[in-house]
Amino acid sequence: MDQVDFEPAKQWTALRLHDPSSQHPPSSDLGGIIPNPPVIIRSGGGIHNYLYKLVPSADVSGQTKFQGSSILGKFQITWRTNLGEPGRLQTQQILGAPVSRKEINMRVVEVPTTIHLNRPFSASLNLTNQTDRQLGPFEVSLSQDESQMEKPVAINGLQKLMLPRLEAFGSSDFQLNLIASKLGVQKIGGITALDTREKKTYELVPEMESRISNLPSDCYSSKERRRDQDQDQDDDDSGGENQNQNQNQKQERSASEDQKSPELDDDDFQETRPQSKRSRTLPPHQNLIEVVKGNVDLIPKAVKIWVERYENSPNLATSQLLSMLFEVACGAKYSIKEDLLDETDVDDVVVALVNLARSGEIEDYHTSRKKEHKNFKENLVSFWNYLITESQNGPLFDKVLFDKCMDFIIALSCTPPRVYRQTATLMGLQLVTSFISVANTLGSQQKRPDGPLLDSLNKRLSLTHQHITTLEDMMRKIFTGLFVHRYRDVDPDIRMSCIQSLGIWISSYPSLFLQDLYLKYLGWTLNDKAAGVRKASLLALRKLYEMDENVPTLGLFTERFSNRMIEMADDVDLSAAVCAIGLVKQLLRHQLIPDDDLGPLYDLLIDQPQEIRRAIGELVYDHLIAQKFNSSPSGLTGHDDSSSEIHIFRMLQILREFSTDPILSVYVIDDVWEYMKAMKDWKCIISMLLDQNPRTGSTTDEDSTNLVRLLFASIRKAVGEKIIPSTDNRKQYHSKAQREMFENNRKDITVAMMKNYPQLLRKFMADKAKVSSLVEIVMFMKLELYSLKRQEQTFKAAVRLIKDAFFMNGEKEALRSCVKAITFCASESKGELQDFSRGKLKDLEDTLFDKLTSAIKEVKDGNDDEYSLLVNLKRLYELQLLKPVICFLLLNMHMYVVWSLHSVVNCETVSEASLSSLISKRDILFAELTYFLNGVEESRKYGNQLALRICALLAEEWCLFRKSTFESSKLEMLGYCPESVILKKFWKLCEEEFLTHQTDEEDENKEYVAETNRDVAAIAACKLVNCGVVPKDYLGPEIISHLLCMDLGYQRYESELSCDGGESRVEKCLQVCRELAGRLSGMYVGAARNKHRLEILSVVKEGVEFAFRDAPKQMLFLEVAILPFATRLSVPDIIDIKREVQGRMVHVNTDEDPSGWRPCFTFLETLEEKCLKTEDVQGRSSCKTKGTAPKNVLKERKRLFDEESGSDDDESISGGSDKEDKGDFVDEDAPLIETIRSAARRRAVRGERSK
Repeated sequence: MDQVDFEPAKQWTALRLHDPSSQHPPSSDLGGIIPNPPVIIRSGGGIHNYLYKLVPSADVSGQTKFQGSSILGKFQITWRTNLGEPGRLQTQQILGAPVSRKEINMRVVEVPTTIHLNRPFSASLNLTNQTDRQLGPFEVSLSQDESQMEKPVAINGLQKLMLPRLEAFGSSDFQLNLIASKLGVQKIGGITALDTREKKTYELVPEMESRISNLPSDCYSSKERRRDQDQDQDDDDSGGENQNQNQNQKQERSASEDQKSPELDDDDFQETRPQSKRSRTLPPHQNLIEVVKGNVDLIPKAVKIWVERYENSPNLATSQLLSMLFEVACGAKYSIKEDLLDETDVDDVVVALVNLARSGEIEDYHTSRKKEHKNFKENLVSFWNYLITESQNGPLFDKVLFDKCMDFIIALSCTPPRVYRQTATLMGLQLVTSFISVANTLGSQQKRPDGPLLDSLNKRLSLTHQHITTLEDMMRKIFTGLFVHRYRDVDPDIRMSCIQSLGIWISSYPSLFLQDLYLKYLGWTLNDKAAGVRKASLLALRKLYEMDENVPTLGLFTERFSNRMIEMADDVDLSAAVCAIGLVKQLLRHQLIPDDDLGPLYDLLIDQPQEIRRAIGELVYDHLIAQKFNSSPSGLTGHDDSSSEIHIFRMLQILREFSTDPILSVYVIDDVWEYMKAMKDWKCIISMLLDQNPRTGSTTDEDSTNLVRLLFASIRKAVGEKIIPSTDNRKQYHSKAQREMFENNRKDITVAMMKNYPQLLRKFMADKAKVSSLVEIVMFMKLELYSLKRQEQTFKAAVRLIKDAFFMNGEKEALRSCVKAITFCASESKGELQDFSRGKLKDLEDTLFDKLTSAIKEVKDGNDDEYSLLVNLKRLYELQLLKPVICFLLLNMHMYVVWSLHSVVNCETVSEASLSSLISKRDILFAELTYFLNGVEESRKYGNQLALRICALLAEEWCLFRKSTFESSKLEMLGYCPESVILKKFWKLCEEEFLTHQTDEEDENKEYVAETNRDVAAIAACKLVNCGVVPKDYLGPEIISHLLCMDLGYQRYESELSCDGGESRVEKCLQVCRELAGRLSGMYVGAARNKHRLEILSVVKEGVEFAFRDAPKQMLFLEVAILPFATRLSVPDIIDIKREVQGRMVHVNTDEDPSGWRPCFTFLETLEEKCLKTEDVQGRSSCKTKGTAPKNVLKERKRLFDEESGSDDDESISGGSDKEDKGDFVDEDAPLIETIRSAARRRAVRGERSK
């Protein structure tokens, strides 16, 4: 916005509010010439407000009459768009409400700032004739509808004042002598002016409010002096002697007042009398306000000084304290004079403070983010705490100071401004907390008598009891006046602070607050809609139940709210739910709730949030395993209740509930593992599995299965493994101390398992439910300890047993675990043990091949039992999964499906069984391909070739089984059409390969491999469109958008611009065009720029031709769409393009539309910079010696190539020749598998040529 001016109508004068230019005029002659800085209004809902105040024009008020006119004025607005295009708007006349004027206007011009009770004062008034004729004379008086004694302000002296006639549009000022008869804020109203000729009465508009206070008896004000002077003038008849006597009396009285008490400035924190060393150390400019705002170190000293001042001058100190309360707590500049302190009404002060807040004249320190206010809350709380502590031997119990402070704090806590309520609540709650601290101190002093005399002791106890009673009365006053209203405030922070403070009060002063009268507020807020309030209530209750002496008093409260406490364990807020579980744990500790009510809590053991599960796990351990809260029988009598065997036995009782689901069992183990040390007693668990523990005896098969699961999960947890899949896939990081702990645990596990591991394998080798977990344990052991402990034979026995377990089981989990375990031993063991493990792995493969050959032979010989063949094939499949053979497996499956299709198509008679078998094989292949297609990251782990293989195979399969091939034939059921979701994922994978252009210039072979990969992906997508698998309008536009679509994108941008489609839509179209050009030009990198130089040059020239067809309207096309391609050209080509563009601009006047031609100049400047940069780089390269290593040159080229703008310094790596171009020819009709093989052959030829 360049300019926003409001032109008011003739009867108005406009004043721009908050306009710096109007408040701070220019200090130099050039100030008025320099325009104001422009205002930026952001798109998407940006707002800037212009506020004007309209005042009746003074120069026309006396000449023209504008009655009933509703015209206010009009706006002149000018602006510029983000491209610098100017805009201008002139509004129509803005109409307002018609202004009605009275014939006579009477208003108050001036009244004294201080009006004392029963003291006369003068008020200046103005009477204005707003008509075009003479009016008057007038009779000014008070209205007679009420008696004079009931009015707060009356006329002093003559009750009627006569004023002369007023000319047309004239005015008259006059003085009215008044007297106040009531204290407080009163309205000066009821003053009327009677037109004696027309008998019309006009009232004072508007009424004036003023504060009326008492005049102190010892104060001799200036008004009193003026009154005495008036009396002296009236008593001239009494003679000069009396006059001199009165003057002497006044002088003596004035001198005595000056000597009586020197005046102290409220902002000066020093006294005029001699001060102690403690007081003199405070800097003179420091006061209570500044101390509380920021100087936290000075708070104790400032409080002590203030208490001393209060003892000497209570009114002055109280006035300073209240001023601090208003300014610091409320942010309002408001103070009460010490002489008016007693007559000040709390409600009047609060009303004035609320008016200041509504007018925006306050500063919010409570929620301010300024650095100097970051400790405001702590300072304010600390100030009141120090003040109460320092005042406990004096002002605290005078029932004056803190009563007045509490009145103001309670009143402010009930006001509409939130900042007042926040700060007043903070101060009020801290007052109660500090009162409790003093009361506890006094209570402890009752046990220490002052002297041996009984009377002295009784007197001291009586005084202490009286002080405690006073403190409790003040606590009740704040509770009933502040807490009862603010605990249900609309602000959740206020509610939360109230509940937090109530919890502190109850726990620190139970003699008063540990009652149902106060406890019920904690129970009610358990249903608060704010999670922070609910959590504060739970924490307060948990602290109360932790103290055993409170439990008997909490019986009725527990009976009323225990169900809600249990329900909150499933609270929507995570932290509140965890706190609720901790509270339920305390209720169980005191046996306040039955075990039957805990059923819903145990269901949370398998809940998703980890925090909830851990909290429930701690509860389960304490209540059911360690049994800390009850004396129920353990199930094993006569043994130590804290032994590992007993804890594991009880854990098995819990796991029996989840025996059918191993995943849920792992959840329970993970929840309790952190708190149950018995899970880390590996020797105890092993002895129970081997039935060698005399305390537990033999275990059942169900318990053995659960015990194996517990052992395996506990070992994984001990070495830092996650046994519960996390919701996020972030990599897990551990500190150095954690890694050391995991390593020590690994050693302990190995030592404990070393001798007994073969026995466990031998016992449970044939048990499919246990063997998988037992076999994988070896992967978490430290294998080098076998050599250090001279246990090589034990290790060899374990490896043999793992091999035997592989051939003894046929389930996927068991086979996969055996393969993992023996492979781990072959790779991680050292020396002789590694050779032995590798030999056993080789023996396993040989034995498997022999078994498979034998099974095939048996099937060929006519044996109908195919079990041996199937199970050995499954073993071979699991063994091959660990090797990079996925691409070949998928290719074999594809060839198998193709051969089956060939057999079916060429067969004269096709059975339904053969068709079903073919469809089943095809669906299995599609399922495998879809698996890797859904997990793109999973396929990336196996290399880029797997992604290409998936693209090629999917395209081949979809083309082979397209519906049009088998339509209207017996094989119609073979037709297949891929789903749109799968097509989108397929195109995403192809697009990633197609747009890949990150090449390594140090290895030219990689560049050609990447180019071939892009060709494979592009041909796969094009084949689907060409064969009719998908409609051309489905993938066709996406494919074409990578080839030739920039002018269409720009035309879409122009259509949106011409039809006024909105700024956001226009910018979006322009951004789409820019991104499209960047993606297309990004295809031509490295050697491809030389190879496709003519195509790039053609795009640039045709783009220039398109831009100049309708210049300068289409000049933006050069910058947005053509510039990325032009920078891909070599320097000679760039110079030719520059000359062509400059030649088209020779006879064109670009100054007529500079903004329209700006993109063309940007286009030329960018090309010029490109040429200069390239010449500079080539100049530096020519200075290098001939002995420079080629590797350094390539590194320099790579650095330039990686620049965002693109560089042409790698043109020397063209490597392109006609012969090589011919070698890059790919037959589009050839299968995609042949395309991959052709790419490999070309790479080999390229490598030989480079050698």
